[in-house]
Amino acid sequence: MEEKQTGETTETQKSTEAKEHKPKKKYILTIFLLLFAATVAATAYLYYRGIAYYRTHFFPNTTINGIDCSDREIGPIIDALESRIDNYGLEVVGRDYRTGESDAVLGNIVPEDIQLQYVGIREAVEALLRQQNELFWIEAHLDRKYDYTLDQETTFDEELLGSAVKSWNACKRKNMQMPEDAYISEYSEKLGGYEIIPETKGTELDVEKAISLIAEAVRGQESSVDLEKSDCYGDAAVKSDDKQMNRIVDNANKWLGTKIVYDWNGTEVVLDNETLKDWVSIGGGKAVLDEEAVRTFVSEQAAAYDTYGRRKNFMTTGGYEISLPGRNYGWKTDVESETEELVALIYQGSSIEKEPVYSISAGQKGSNDIGNSYVEADMNSQHLYLYQDGNLVLETDFVSGTMVSSWDCVTPEGVFGLLYKTTDAVLRGETYTTPVKYWMPFYGNYGMHDANWRGAFGGDIFITNGSHGCINLPPSMAAQIYQYVSKGFPVVCYYSQGIPYIGPPAEPEPENPENPENPDSQVNQEAVPTE
Repeated sequence: MEEKQTGETTETQKSTEAKEHKPKKKYILTIFLLLFAATVAATAYLYYRGIAYYRTHFFPNTTINGIDCSDREIGPIIDALESRIDNYGLEVVGRDYRTGESDAVLGNIVPEDIQLQYVGIREAVEALLRQQNELFWIEAHLDRKYDYTLDQETTFDEELLGSAVKSWNACKRKNMQMPEDAYISEYSEKLGGYEIIPETKGTELDVEKAISLIAEAVRGQESSVDLEKSDCYGDAAVKSDDKQMNRIVDNANKWLGTKIVYDWNGTEVVLDNETLKDWVSIGGGKAVLDEEAVRTFVSEQAAAYDTYGRRKNFMTTGGYEISLPGRNYGWKTDVESETEELVALIYQGSSIEKEPVYSISAGQKGSNDIGNSYVEADMNSQHLYLYQDGNLVLETDFVSGTMVSSWDCVTPEGVFGLLYKTTDAVLRGETYTTPVKYWMPFYGNYGMHDANWRGAFGGDIFITNGSHGCINLPPSMAAQIYQYVSKGFPVVCYYSQGIPYIGPPAEPEPENPENPENPDSQVNQEAVPTE
Protein backbone atom coordinates (compact mmCIF):
# COMPACT_ATOMS: atom_id res chain seq x y z
CA MET A 1 0.00 0.00 0.00
CA GLU A 2 2.85 2.40 0.73
CA GLU A 3 4.46 1.86 -2.61
CA LYS A 4 1.35 2.83 -4.48
CA GLN A 5 1.04 6.05 -2.60
CA THR A 6 4.53 6.93 -3.49
CA GLY A 7 3.86 6.39 -7.19
CA GLU A 8 0.80 8.58 -7.12
CA THR A 9 2.66 11.33 -5.41
CA THR A 10 5.25 11.40 -8.10
CA GLU A 11 2.80 11.72 -10.93
CA THR A 12 1.08 14.56 -9.12
CA GLN A 13 4.31 16.41 -8.68
CA LYS A 14 5.11 16.15 -12.40
CA SER A 15 1.77 17.53 -13.36
CA THR A 16 2.24 20.45 -11.03
CA GLU A 17 5.70 21.26 -12.41
CA ALA A 18 4.41 21.21 -16.00
CA LYS A 19 1.81 23.75 -15.09
CA GLU A 20 4.42 25.94 -13.52
CA HIS A 21 6.77 25.90 -16.63
CA LYS A 22 4.25 27.03 -19.20
CA PRO A 23 3.84 30.54 -17.79
CA LYS A 24 7.66 30.96 -17.69
CA LYS A 25 8.17 30.15 -21.40
CA LYS A 26 5.40 32.49 -22.39
CA TYR A 27 6.93 35.26 -20.36
CA ILE A 28 10.36 34.79 -21.89
CA LEU A 29 8.96 34.79 -25.42
CA THR A 30 7.08 37.94 -24.69
CA ILE A 31 10.17 39.65 -23.39
CA PHE A 32 12.14 38.50 -26.45
CA LEU A 33 9.51 39.82 -28.80
CA LEU A 34 9.45 43.10 -26.99
CA LEU A 35 13.23 43.40 -27.13
CA PHE A 36 13.29 42.52 -30.82
CA ALA A 37 10.65 45.04 -31.58
CA ALA A 38 12.53 47.65 -29.61
CA THR A 39 15.73 46.81 -31.45
CA VAL A 40 14.07 46.99 -34.83
CA ALA A 41 12.48 50.24 -33.90
CA ALA A 42 15.76 51.65 -32.64
CA THR A 43 17.57 50.44 -35.73
CA ALA A 44 14.95 51.88 -37.99
CA TYR A 45 15.11 55.12 -36.08
CA LEU A 46 18.89 55.27 -36.34
CA TYR A 47 18.81 54.33 -40.01
CA TYR A 48 16.31 57.03 -40.83
CA ARG A 49 18.23 59.49 -38.71
CA GLY A 50 21.31 58.59 -40.81
CA ILE A 51 19.36 59.13 -43.99
CA ALA A 52 18.25 62.51 -42.80
CA TYR A 53 21.79 63.39 -41.67
CA TYR A 54 23.53 62.40 -44.88
CA ARG A 55 21.10 64.38 -46.97
CA THR A 56 23.04 67.42 -45.79
CA HIS A 57 26.41 65.87 -44.92
CA PHE A 58 28.99 64.00 -46.92
CA PHE A 59 29.73 60.37 -46.16
CA PRO A 60 32.73 59.41 -44.06
CA ASN A 61 36.08 59.08 -45.88
CA THR A 62 35.09 61.69 -48.45
CA THR A 63 37.63 64.14 -49.90
CA ILE A 64 37.15 66.95 -52.41
CA ASN A 65 40.29 68.33 -54.02
CA GLY A 66 42.25 66.85 -51.15
CA ILE A 67 40.11 68.43 -48.41
CA ASP A 68 38.63 66.02 -45.82
CA CYS A 69 34.86 66.41 -46.07
CA SER A 70 33.81 63.52 -43.85
CA ASP A 71 30.49 64.23 -42.07
CA ARG A 72 30.69 67.89 -43.10
CA GLU A 73 28.01 70.14 -44.50
CA ILE A 74 28.60 72.00 -47.73
CA GLY A 75 29.07 75.44 -46.17
CA PRO A 76 32.42 74.85 -44.46
CA ILE A 77 33.59 72.86 -47.48
CA ILE A 78 32.81 75.74 -49.85
CA ASP A 79 34.65 78.11 -47.53
CA ALA A 80 37.65 75.80 -47.41
CA LEU A 81 37.76 75.42 -51.21
CA GLU A 82 37.35 79.13 -51.88
CA SER A 83 39.95 80.08 -49.30
CA ARG A 84 42.55 78.28 -51.35
CA ILE A 85 42.63 81.11 -53.84
CA ASP A 86 44.18 83.32 -51.21
CA ASN A 87 47.26 81.08 -51.21
CA TYR A 88 47.49 80.78 -55.00
CA GLY A 89 50.44 82.21 -56.88
CA LEU A 90 51.96 81.63 -60.32
CA GLU A 91 55.73 81.84 -60.71
CA VAL A 92 56.85 82.80 -64.22
CA VAL A 93 60.39 81.79 -65.20
CA GLY A 94 62.49 82.34 -68.33
CA ARG A 95 65.80 83.87 -69.37
CA ASP A 96 67.43 86.50 -67.23
CA TYR A 97 67.17 89.67 -69.29
CA ARG A 98 70.69 90.72 -68.22
CA THR A 99 72.64 87.47 -68.57
CA GLY A 100 70.43 85.26 -70.71
CA GLU A 101 70.65 82.45 -68.15
CA SER A 102 67.73 80.04 -67.99
CA ASP A 103 65.33 79.41 -65.08
CA ALA A 104 65.38 83.01 -63.91
CA VAL A 105 62.22 84.24 -62.12
CA LEU A 106 60.70 86.96 -64.28
CA GLY A 107 57.72 87.71 -62.04
CA ASN A 108 54.82 86.34 -59.99
CA ILE A 109 51.06 86.51 -60.46
CA VAL A 110 48.95 86.75 -57.26
CA PRO A 111 45.13 86.88 -57.01
CA GLU A 112 44.84 90.52 -55.91
CA ASP A 113 46.83 91.72 -58.93
CA ILE A 114 44.34 90.33 -61.41
CA GLN A 115 41.14 90.07 -59.26
CA LEU A 116 41.28 86.29 -59.39
CA GLN A 117 38.15 84.52 -58.10
CA TYR A 118 36.64 81.07 -58.17
CA VAL A 119 33.28 80.60 -59.82
CA GLY A 120 30.70 77.80 -59.49
CA ILE A 121 32.14 76.25 -56.30
CA ARG A 122 28.80 76.11 -54.44
CA GLU A 123 27.00 74.60 -57.41
CA ALA A 124 29.71 72.00 -57.91
CA VAL A 125 29.75 70.94 -54.22
CA GLU A 126 25.96 70.79 -54.07
CA ALA A 127 25.98 68.64 -57.21
CA LEU A 128 28.40 66.23 -55.57
CA LEU A 129 26.17 66.00 -52.48
CA ARG A 130 23.14 65.30 -54.64
CA GLN A 131 25.03 62.47 -56.30
CA GLN A 132 25.48 60.88 -52.87
CA ASN A 133 22.79 58.21 -52.14
CA GLU A 134 22.03 58.64 -48.47
CA LEU A 135 20.20 55.30 -48.37
CA PHE A 136 23.59 53.64 -48.40
CA TRP A 137 25.09 55.64 -45.55
CA ILE A 138 25.72 52.49 -43.57
CA GLU A 139 27.82 51.05 -46.37
CA ALA A 140 29.86 54.28 -46.34
CA HIS A 141 30.95 53.45 -42.80
CA LEU A 142 32.40 50.14 -43.93
CA ASP A 143 35.81 51.54 -44.88
CA ARG A 144 34.65 52.89 -48.23
CA LYS A 145 36.44 55.94 -49.71
CA TYR A 146 35.05 58.72 -51.85
CA ASP A 147 37.61 61.01 -53.53
CA TYR A 148 36.38 63.80 -55.76
CA THR A 149 38.24 66.31 -57.89
CA LEU A 150 36.54 69.53 -58.86
CA ASP A 151 37.74 71.81 -61.61
CA GLN A 152 37.71 75.06 -59.73
CA GLU A 153 36.99 77.46 -62.53
CA THR A 154 38.33 80.95 -62.11
CA THR A 155 37.68 84.39 -63.39
CA PHE A 156 40.17 87.24 -63.55
CA ASP A 157 40.77 90.55 -65.26
CA GLU A 158 42.84 89.81 -68.36
CA GLU A 159 43.74 93.47 -68.86
CA LEU A 160 45.21 93.61 -65.36
CA LEU A 161 47.12 90.43 -66.12
CA GLY A 162 48.58 91.92 -69.33
CA SER A 163 49.56 95.13 -67.52
CA ALA A 164 51.24 93.20 -64.72
CA VAL A 165 53.28 91.10 -67.15
CA LYS A 166 54.33 94.09 -69.28
CA SER A 167 55.59 95.85 -66.18
CA TRP A 168 58.30 93.23 -65.65
CA ASN A 169 61.83 94.25 -66.70
CA ALA A 170 62.18 91.13 -68.87
CA CYS A 171 59.17 92.20 -70.92
CA LYS A 172 60.42 95.69 -71.75
CA ARG A 173 61.79 96.03 -75.28
CA LYS A 174 64.73 98.17 -74.18
CA ASN A 175 66.02 95.35 -71.95
CA MET A 176 65.83 92.64 -74.58
CA GLN A 177 68.96 91.30 -76.27
CA MET A 178 68.64 90.03 -79.83
CA PRO A 179 69.85 86.44 -80.51
CA GLU A 180 73.07 86.04 -82.54
CA ASP A 181 73.79 83.21 -84.95
CA ALA A 182 76.54 80.67 -84.38
CA TYR A 183 79.53 81.24 -86.66
CA ILE A 184 82.94 79.88 -87.57
CA SER A 185 85.88 81.54 -85.87
CA GLU A 186 88.99 82.87 -87.50
CA TYR A 187 91.97 80.49 -87.51
CA SER A 188 93.09 79.88 -83.92
CA GLU A 189 96.80 79.52 -83.26
CA LYS A 190 95.96 77.96 -79.90
CA LEU A 191 93.69 75.31 -81.40
CA GLY A 192 95.63 74.95 -84.62
CA GLY A 193 92.38 75.17 -86.52
CA TYR A 194 88.87 76.55 -86.63
CA GLU A 195 86.00 76.24 -84.19
CA ILE A 196 82.31 77.04 -84.06
CA ILE A 197 81.38 79.96 -81.82
CA PRO A 198 77.98 78.99 -80.33
CA GLU A 199 74.89 81.08 -80.92
CA THR A 200 73.79 83.67 -78.38
CA LYS A 201 70.26 82.87 -77.28
CA GLY A 202 69.33 86.45 -76.47
CA THR A 203 66.35 87.58 -74.40
CA GLU A 204 63.97 88.77 -77.12
CA LEU A 205 60.60 87.78 -75.64
CA ASP A 206 57.28 87.46 -77.48
CA VAL A 207 55.31 89.31 -74.80
CA GLU A 208 51.86 88.68 -76.27
CA LYS A 209 52.51 84.96 -76.48
CA ALA A 210 53.83 85.04 -72.93
CA ILE A 211 50.66 86.76 -71.66
CA SER A 212 48.53 84.14 -73.38
CA LEU A 213 50.50 81.29 -71.82
CA ILE A 214 50.40 82.89 -68.36
CA ALA A 215 46.62 83.36 -68.60
CA GLU A 216 46.24 79.71 -69.58
CA ALA A 217 48.38 78.67 -66.60
CA VAL A 218 46.24 80.75 -64.23
CA ARG A 219 43.09 79.11 -65.56
CA GLY A 220 44.67 75.72 -64.99
CA GLN A 221 45.76 76.69 -61.47
CA GLU A 222 49.35 75.85 -62.33
CA SER A 223 52.04 76.89 -59.88
CA SER A 224 54.68 77.81 -62.46
CA VAL A 225 55.20 78.34 -66.17
CA ASP A 226 58.49 78.35 -68.08
CA LEU A 227 58.43 80.76 -71.01
CA GLU A 228 61.67 79.40 -72.47
CA LYS A 229 60.37 75.84 -72.64
CA SER A 230 57.21 77.21 -74.22
CA ASP A 231 59.25 78.77 -77.08
CA CYS A 232 58.44 82.38 -76.24
CA TYR A 233 61.92 83.63 -77.13
CA GLY A 234 63.37 84.60 -80.47
CA ASP A 235 65.92 82.03 -81.59
CA ALA A 236 69.14 82.18 -83.59
CA ALA A 237 68.73 81.14 -87.21
CA VAL A 238 72.03 79.25 -87.20
CA LYS A 239 72.97 77.08 -84.24
CA SER A 240 76.20 75.36 -83.29
CA ASP A 241 74.80 71.96 -84.28
CA ASP A 242 74.24 73.13 -87.86
CA LYS A 243 75.31 70.18 -90.03
CA GLN A 244 76.73 72.19 -92.90
CA MET A 245 78.74 74.47 -90.63
CA ASN A 246 80.13 71.50 -88.71
CA ARG A 247 81.02 69.79 -91.97
CA ILE A 248 82.94 72.88 -93.10
CA VAL A 249 84.90 73.09 -89.84
CA ASP A 250 85.57 69.35 -89.80
CA ASN A 251 86.93 69.46 -93.35
CA ALA A 252 89.16 72.46 -92.68
CA ASN A 253 90.53 70.98 -89.45
CA LYS A 254 91.10 67.61 -91.09
CA TRP A 255 93.18 69.25 -93.80
CA LEU A 256 95.06 71.29 -91.20
CA GLY A 257 95.85 68.07 -89.34
CA THR A 258 97.85 66.76 -92.30
CA LYS A 259 101.49 66.01 -91.62
CA ILE A 260 103.78 64.91 -94.42
CA VAL A 261 107.42 64.19 -93.63
CA TYR A 262 109.29 64.23 -96.93
CA ASP A 263 112.62 62.71 -97.77
CA TRP A 264 113.37 65.21 -100.52
CA ASN A 265 116.60 63.97 -102.05
CA GLY A 266 118.06 63.18 -98.64
CA THR A 267 116.71 66.28 -96.88
CA GLU A 268 113.82 66.11 -94.42
CA VAL A 269 111.04 68.52 -95.33
CA VAL A 270 108.07 68.67 -92.98
CA LEU A 271 104.71 69.91 -94.18
CA ASP A 272 102.37 70.49 -91.26
CA ASN A 273 99.96 72.95 -89.72
CA GLU A 274 102.53 75.73 -89.67
CA THR A 275 102.46 75.85 -93.47
CA LEU A 276 98.95 74.55 -94.06
CA LYS A 277 97.32 77.33 -92.03
CA ASP A 278 98.17 79.70 -94.88
CA TRP A 279 96.66 77.36 -97.48
CA VAL A 280 93.37 76.44 -95.79
CA SER A 281 90.64 79.01 -95.41
CA ILE A 282 86.88 79.16 -95.05
CA GLY A 283 84.81 81.23 -97.40
CA GLY A 284 81.79 81.07 -99.64
CA GLY A 285 80.14 78.54 -97.39
CA LYS A 286 82.91 75.96 -97.66
CA ALA A 287 86.44 75.03 -96.66
CA VAL A 288 88.97 75.97 -99.32
CA LEU A 289 92.42 74.58 -100.03
CA ASP A 290 94.67 76.84 -102.11
CA GLU A 291 95.89 74.24 -104.58
CA GLU A 292 98.04 76.82 -106.35
CA ALA A 293 99.91 77.36 -103.06
CA VAL A 294 100.46 73.60 -102.94
CA ARG A 295 101.95 73.72 -106.43
CA THR A 296 104.19 76.63 -105.42
CA PHE A 297 105.39 74.69 -102.38
CA VAL A 298 106.29 71.67 -104.49
CA SER A 299 108.06 73.87 -107.04
CA GLU A 300 110.06 75.60 -104.30
CA GLN A 301 111.19 72.32 -102.78
CA ALA A 302 112.11 71.01 -106.22
CA ALA A 303 114.15 74.14 -106.86
CA ALA A 304 115.89 73.73 -103.52
CA TYR A 305 116.64 70.01 -103.56
CA ASP A 306 116.56 68.80 -107.15
CA THR A 307 120.02 68.22 -108.65
CA TYR A 308 118.97 67.62 -112.23
CA GLY A 309 120.98 69.81 -114.67
CA ARG A 310 123.13 71.34 -111.93
CA ARG A 311 126.92 71.37 -111.82
CA LYS A 312 128.43 68.53 -109.87
CA ASN A 313 131.79 67.90 -108.28
CA PHE A 314 133.40 64.65 -109.32
CA MET A 315 136.49 62.88 -108.03
CA THR A 316 138.28 61.33 -110.99
CA THR A 317 140.13 58.05 -111.02
CA GLY A 318 143.28 60.16 -111.32
CA GLY A 319 142.58 61.57 -107.86
CA TYR A 320 141.57 65.15 -108.60
CA GLU A 321 138.21 66.81 -108.27
CA ILE A 322 136.52 68.58 -111.17
CA SER A 323 133.27 70.47 -111.58
CA LEU A 324 131.00 69.35 -114.40
CA PRO A 325 127.62 70.45 -115.78
CA GLY A 326 124.79 68.19 -114.75
CA ARG A 327 123.29 67.94 -118.24
CA ASN A 328 120.43 65.42 -118.07
CA TYR A 329 121.40 63.68 -114.84
CA GLY A 330 120.21 64.14 -111.26
CA TRP A 331 117.09 64.15 -109.13
CA LYS A 332 114.16 65.84 -110.83
CA THR A 333 110.81 66.24 -109.10
CA ASP A 334 107.71 65.64 -111.17
CA VAL A 335 106.04 68.84 -109.99
CA GLU A 336 102.66 68.15 -111.56
CA SER A 337 102.35 64.59 -110.26
CA GLU A 338 103.63 65.48 -106.81
CA THR A 339 101.27 68.45 -106.58
CA GLU A 340 98.33 66.25 -107.50
CA GLU A 341 99.38 63.60 -104.99
CA LEU A 342 99.98 66.11 -102.20
CA VAL A 343 96.61 67.78 -102.75
CA ALA A 344 94.91 64.38 -102.41
CA LEU A 345 96.83 63.63 -99.20
CA ILE A 346 95.80 66.95 -97.68
CA TYR A 347 92.16 66.33 -98.50
CA GLN A 348 92.50 62.97 -96.71
CA GLY A 349 94.17 64.56 -93.67
CA SER A 350 97.04 62.09 -94.01
CA SER A 351 99.99 61.72 -91.69
CA ILE A 352 102.75 59.84 -93.50
CA GLU A 353 106.39 59.77 -94.49
CA LYS A 354 107.12 59.80 -98.21
CA GLU A 355 109.38 60.77 -101.06
CA PRO A 356 108.22 63.15 -103.75
CA VAL A 357 107.37 61.79 -107.17
CA TYR A 358 110.52 61.97 -109.29
CA SER A 359 110.47 62.08 -113.06
CA ILE A 360 114.22 61.41 -113.08
CA SER A 361 116.27 59.86 -110.29
CA ALA A 362 119.99 59.56 -109.65
CA GLY A 363 122.39 57.02 -108.19
CA GLN A 364 122.24 58.30 -104.64
CA LYS A 365 120.62 61.10 -102.67
CA GLY A 366 122.21 64.40 -101.84
CA SER A 367 124.18 66.92 -103.84
CA ASN A 368 126.80 64.27 -104.70
CA ASP A 369 124.24 62.15 -106.47
CA ILE A 370 126.43 60.16 -108.87
CA GLY A 371 126.90 57.35 -106.40
CA ASN A 372 129.37 54.49 -106.56
CA SER A 373 128.30 52.90 -109.84
CA TYR A 374 129.09 54.85 -113.00
CA VAL A 375 130.94 55.05 -116.30
CA GLU A 376 133.88 57.49 -116.27
CA ALA A 377 135.25 58.65 -119.64
CA ASP A 378 138.42 60.77 -119.62
CA MET A 379 138.39 62.34 -123.07
CA ASN A 380 141.94 63.64 -122.92
CA SER A 381 143.39 60.23 -122.13
CA GLN A 382 140.70 58.46 -124.20
CA HIS A 383 140.25 55.96 -121.42
CA LEU A 384 137.03 54.66 -119.85
CA TYR A 385 136.46 53.18 -116.38
CA LEU A 386 133.35 51.35 -115.19
CA TYR A 387 132.69 51.21 -111.45
CA GLN A 388 130.10 49.00 -109.77
CA ASP A 389 129.39 49.62 -106.05
CA GLY A 390 132.71 51.44 -105.78
CA ASN A 391 134.71 48.69 -107.45
CA LEU A 392 136.45 49.10 -110.81
CA VAL A 393 135.05 46.23 -112.88
CA LEU A 394 136.54 47.13 -116.27
CA GLU A 395 138.44 49.78 -118.17
CA THR A 396 139.15 50.32 -121.84
CA ASP A 397 140.43 52.77 -124.43
CA PHE A 398 137.95 54.40 -126.78
CA VAL A 399 137.67 56.98 -129.52
CA SER A 400 135.43 60.01 -128.98
CA GLY A 401 134.35 62.91 -131.22
CA THR A 402 136.82 64.48 -133.57
CA MET A 403 138.38 67.90 -132.89
CA VAL A 404 138.82 69.03 -136.51
CA SER A 405 135.22 69.01 -137.68
CA SER A 406 132.23 71.09 -136.57
CA TRP A 407 131.56 71.67 -132.90
CA ASP A 408 128.63 69.27 -132.76
CA CYS A 409 131.06 66.42 -133.37
CA VAL A 410 132.83 67.15 -130.07
CA THR A 411 131.70 64.68 -127.41
CA PRO A 412 130.03 66.84 -124.74
CA GLU A 413 131.47 67.18 -121.27
CA GLY A 414 129.28 66.62 -118.21
CA VAL A 415 127.39 64.15 -116.07
CA PHE A 416 124.69 62.25 -117.94
CA GLY A 417 122.12 59.56 -117.28
CA LEU A 418 121.79 56.71 -119.76
CA LEU A 419 118.63 57.30 -121.78
CA TYR A 420 118.10 53.64 -122.69
CA LYS A 421 119.99 50.75 -124.24
CA THR A 422 119.24 48.50 -127.20
CA THR A 423 120.92 46.02 -129.50
CA ASP A 424 121.17 45.80 -133.26
CA ALA A 425 120.61 49.47 -134.00
CA VAL A 426 121.45 51.30 -137.23
CA LEU A 427 123.08 54.72 -136.86
CA ARG A 428 122.27 57.09 -139.67
CA GLY A 429 123.78 60.42 -140.70
CA GLU A 430 123.93 62.55 -143.82
CA THR A 431 126.91 60.62 -145.17
CA TYR A 432 126.63 57.22 -143.53
CA THR A 433 124.48 54.34 -142.37
CA THR A 434 126.20 52.22 -139.73
CA PRO A 435 124.79 49.14 -137.96
CA VAL A 436 126.00 48.52 -134.40
CA LYS A 437 125.44 45.63 -132.02
CA TYR A 438 125.20 47.64 -128.77
CA TRP A 439 123.72 51.12 -128.63
CA MET A 440 123.73 53.08 -125.34
CA PRO A 441 122.76 56.77 -125.80
CA PHE A 442 123.31 59.11 -122.85
CA TYR A 443 122.56 62.62 -124.20
CA GLY A 444 120.38 63.30 -127.19
CA ASN A 445 121.96 61.12 -129.86
CA TYR A 446 125.37 61.04 -128.23
CA GLY A 447 126.04 57.55 -126.92
CA MET A 448 128.37 54.60 -126.48
CA HIS A 449 128.51 51.80 -129.03
CA ASP A 450 130.75 49.15 -130.48
CA ALA A 451 132.91 50.17 -133.48
CA ASN A 452 134.14 47.03 -135.23
CA TRP A 453 135.46 49.11 -138.14
CA ARG A 454 138.22 50.58 -136.01
CA GLY A 455 141.52 48.81 -135.73
CA ALA A 456 142.82 50.90 -132.82
CA PHE A 457 141.46 52.86 -129.86
CA GLY A 458 142.91 55.45 -127.51
CA GLY A 459 145.80 57.84 -127.93
CA ASP A 460 145.28 60.93 -130.13
CA ILE A 461 143.13 59.21 -132.74
CA PHE A 462 140.10 61.28 -131.74
CA ILE A 463 141.72 64.62 -132.60
CA THR A 464 141.87 64.10 -136.35
CA ASN A 465 140.02 60.82 -136.86
CA GLY A 466 137.44 60.84 -134.15
CA SER A 467 133.74 60.00 -134.30
CA HIS A 468 130.80 62.25 -135.02
CA GLY A 469 130.46 62.67 -131.25
CA CYS A 470 129.80 59.16 -129.90
CA ILE A 471 132.17 57.09 -127.82
CA ASN A 472 133.44 54.26 -130.03
CA LEU A 473 134.28 51.13 -128.04
CA PRO A 474 136.01 47.87 -128.82
CA PRO A 475 133.21 45.36 -129.52
CA SER A 476 134.14 43.09 -126.61
CA MET A 477 134.20 46.02 -124.17
CA ALA A 478 130.90 47.38 -125.50
CA ALA A 479 129.31 43.97 -124.87
CA GLN A 480 130.51 43.92 -121.26
CA ILE A 481 129.53 47.51 -120.55
CA TYR A 482 126.08 46.80 -122.00
CA GLN A 483 125.55 44.14 -119.33
CA TYR A 484 126.32 46.53 -116.45
CA VAL A 485 124.43 49.64 -117.45
CA SER A 486 120.71 50.40 -117.48
CA LYS A 487 118.43 53.41 -117.90
CA GLY A 488 119.62 56.30 -115.73
CA PHE A 489 123.09 54.80 -115.16
CA PRO A 490 125.57 57.71 -114.66
CA VAL A 491 127.98 58.47 -117.49
CA VAL A 492 130.67 61.02 -116.59
CA CYS A 493 132.57 62.59 -119.51
CA TYR A 494 135.28 65.16 -118.98
CA TYR A 495 138.35 66.76 -120.51
CA SER A 496 140.83 66.79 -117.69
CA GLN A 497 143.27 68.95 -119.66
CA GLY A 498 140.78 71.02 -121.63
CA ILE A 499 139.09 70.42 -124.99
CA PRO A 500 141.73 70.35 -127.79
CA TYR A 501 139.28 71.62 -130.38
CA ILE A 502 140.84 73.02 -133.56
CA GLY A 503 137.83 73.17 -135.85
CA PRO A 504 135.70 76.16 -136.83
CA PRO A 505 134.82 78.56 -133.99
CA ALA A 506 131.85 77.38 -131.99
CA GLU A 507 129.21 79.35 -130.14
CA PRO A 508 129.34 78.81 -126.37
CA GLU A 509 127.30 75.79 -125.36
CA PRO A 510 124.62 76.52 -122.73
CA GLU A 511 125.28 74.85 -119.42
CA ASN A 512 121.63 73.89 -119.04
CA PRO A 513 120.01 72.90 -122.34
CA GLU A 514 116.67 74.52 -123.02
CA ASN A 515 114.85 71.20 -122.86
CA PRO A 516 117.32 68.75 -121.28
CA GLU A 517 114.69 66.11 -120.50
CA ASN A 518 114.04 65.70 -124.23
CA PRO A 519 116.68 63.30 -125.57
CA ASP A 520 116.29 64.69 -129.08
CA SER A 521 117.03 68.28 -128.10
CA GLN A 522 120.72 67.82 -128.94
CA VAL A 523 120.97 66.10 -132.30
CA ASN A 524 124.24 64.49 -133.38
CA GLN A 525 124.43 63.72 -137.06
CA GLU A 526 126.27 60.47 -136.36
CA ALA A 527 123.80 58.79 -134.02
CA VAL A 528 120.29 58.53 -135.40
CA PRO A 529 119.35 54.93 -134.60
CA THR A 530 116.83 52.98 -136.58
CA GLU A 531 115.87 49.56 -135.42
